[in-house]
Amino acid sequence: MKRRLLLQWLGAAIGSARVPGRAWAQVPAPADQARIRSIAEAVLPEEIGAPEQDKAVAAFLAWLRDYKAGADTDHGYGFTRLRKLPPSPAAKYPEQLEALETAARARGLSFGDLSRDDRRSILEAAIAAARIERLPARPDGGHIATDLMGFFFNSIDANDLCYRAAIGRDLCRGLEGSSERPAPLTRGGR
Repeated sequence: MKRRLLLQWLGAAIGSARVPGRAWAQVPAPADQARIRSIAEAVLPEEIGAPEQDKAVAAFLAWLRDYKAGADTDHGYGFTRLRKLPPSPAAKYPEQLEALETAARARGLSFGDLSRDDRRSILEAAIAAARIERLPARPDGGHIATDLMGFFFNSIDANDLCYRAAIGRDLCRGLEGSSERPAPLTRGGR
């Protein structure tokens, strides 16, 4: 019985050990979450409003939390070998967030306290310095702002917003009503 208890403790200790780069993805610090929300306010469409921006940030953080580095991915049509997911992009985010905060402090305020235009200016400079020219289809760690934008703009909600209709791309729908036009969106999204 004592050996079983010892093994349970060891299992719990090993299971709770922090893996570098993974701990932040699990639960970002409240200050980092606030910075990410400030980034969302600057880079996501204003017309979706704060509740939808918060929803996008929550979905982004959930995606990071559930990311499994090294997991097998589909090989795709015409390719014979499976590929594995690279390390989590979240490992690069704390340094990027700190750089944004440093740039904001040079202007005399914290990043979240700057005006939307000033935050955009700092983000544009950071994205240019990272030499990012395209939004990634999936977050890749190039920069947290472009990863957040890529995550949002490749989402079902962004597709619906683009067409101003509740299309629900990639959602499983039945044939009933498929001959009807999608319902128009209410302002800002689903």
